[in-house]
Amino acid sequence: MGDRDKCMEGCMVCGRELVYAARPTAHTCVYCGRQEEAYLYCPAGHYVCDACHRQDAIEAIKQICLASDSRDPLFIADAVMDLPFVPMHGPEHHALVPAALVAAWANSLGLPKDGLVAEAIKRGGSVPGGVCGRYGACGAGIGVGVGVSVMLAATPMSGAEWGLANQVTAVALASIGRQGGPRCCKRTTRLALLAAMDFLRDRQGVTWSGEAPGKKACRHHRRNRQCQLAACPFYPA
Repeated sequence: MGDRDKCMEGCMVCGRELVYAARPTAHTCVYCGRQEEAYLYCPAGHYVCDACHRQDAIEAIKQICLASDSRDPLFIADAVMDLPFVPMHGPEHHALVPAALVAAWANSLGLPKDGLVAEAIKRGGSVPGGVCGRYGACGAGIGVGVGVSVMLAATPMSGAEWGLANQVTAVALASIGRQGGPRCCKRTTRLALLAAMDFLRDRQGVTWSGEAPGKKACRHHRRNRQCQLAACPFYPA
């Protein structure tokens, strides 16, 4: 898995810092040729669509979530994020959050998880990149709502399940919002999963595993050009 020629920070083609535009413009993906309007692109003219950006990571998310017997979604998520071909930022994290949450939950209950993980990845993977700034709802926070929706088989017509899925999203987004920006997909992944773990422990009695979850020092801070440094709760002491 993975493409050694791809850059994992900034532009996937050349590594330059990306442009975050206020209005979309037309671009063509350098990998698949897809033509679409986008808010995010390289100043050198390169553009990578969401599908190509997350392609390698999605397969890794699936394999690790299915192979792991951990009951700690943070442990599972870290195993994916530590892979050298998983980008520092990007929409792959929107699929990672629900997949790791669902996998750890299924492991804790001894449930078959293949279909659950696949559905979590499918739904989370549909959340576009950059929604944290453009929509005011980080994809990692949305991801825990996706995960709980999959766990509880919630639909738009559900009662309590519908409510819980929306409540956990709100709790995660509140935690992410309090920390402030600029964005960091590693930080928001951890914050979202921590919020979801607390919520599901209190509301659903889910038993997670792991020692001091979320307190492990971040190993990605040197890769993040906009790292909050000591202001981030996961920055190494």
